Amino acid sequence: MSTDLGASFNEQYVNINTKLKKRFMRRPNISEATNEFIGLAIQCENCEQPTFAGQTYIGAAKCEASAGNILGEAENYIAAARQFMKAEKKLFSLKFDSPDRENLEAAIGCFLQALHKYPEKSPLRASILLEIANDLLEINHKLEAITYFKQALDIIQDETMKLMCMIKLFKMQIDSGKLDLALQTGNSITDLKCHVPERILAEIQVSRVLLALHVEMNDKNRTDSLKKLFTDLLNDDEENDTMQFNPDLKLKLQSIIISSNLEDQQALIAISMDTKPYLTDQQWDLLQSLISKKQED
Repeated sequence: MSTDLGASFNEQYVNINTKLKKRFMRRPNISEATNEFIGLAIQCENCEQPTFAGQTYIGAAKCEASAGNILGEAENYIAAARQFMKAEKKLFSLKFDSPDRENLEAAIGCFLQALHKYPEKSPLRASILLEIANDLLEINHKLEAITYFKQALDIIQDETMKLMCMIKLFKMQIDSGKLDLALQTGNSITDLKCHVPERILAEIQVSRVLLALHVEMNDKNRTDSLKKLFTDLLNDDEENDTMQFNPDLKLKLQSIIISSNLEDQQALIAISMDTKPYLTDQQWDLLQSLISKKQED
């Protein structure tokens, strides 16, 4: 297959299809055709031709569908999707533009074909949606990834997995500039009834403060927990704190809040450098964006 893969692939693919169509006096051997399609797909994988492999796994999926094997059909659609996605990632890594998104659309289409074979609230549906989202993140389609993450969250029941996905969604929304939505997600995380590890909660609380200074506050994002967070930060009564911040960080956040409310850009610039060691890269970007916003205003 390596010297003239296209011609060899087409010939083998057509031969398998021809066997299926030659019914005569008997039903075609679906199981044999499925195995031949899968065998051809593996050959294509070994030759580093994921697009051909994806097309062939679709052939296997259709065979399984005609035999009434729903799970086998879904598994082959997933295998096809992963091959198309592999082809798309290869183009992305080589910095080739893919305006028609042929491989990407084929991958998502196959994933969704598989998804609809499982019950509505099946964890396998959530798993497929998360795989699509993570793949889209790898090739820098953040806004599309957010859509699939949100769909997965509607299905996930496990509290720990739900928390992990919400945290990832929160960070993705910030990276994508969806700051209003990020603040709402951050509020939802802190209002969860399940346990959130202290280090993670502290990071989210700092991000919530910076987000709240960025966005226009309204009844949707001004939650009771957010109001209490600001009250506690600006109040030196440690007994009533929502959480115990590092004392130095708390003082710096106080200064950031006051400087922002006073529209004092120079004070913000001065405090930002002292605050940087306490911030993640994403939080630092938020703070710099806040300074730029105050300058524009």
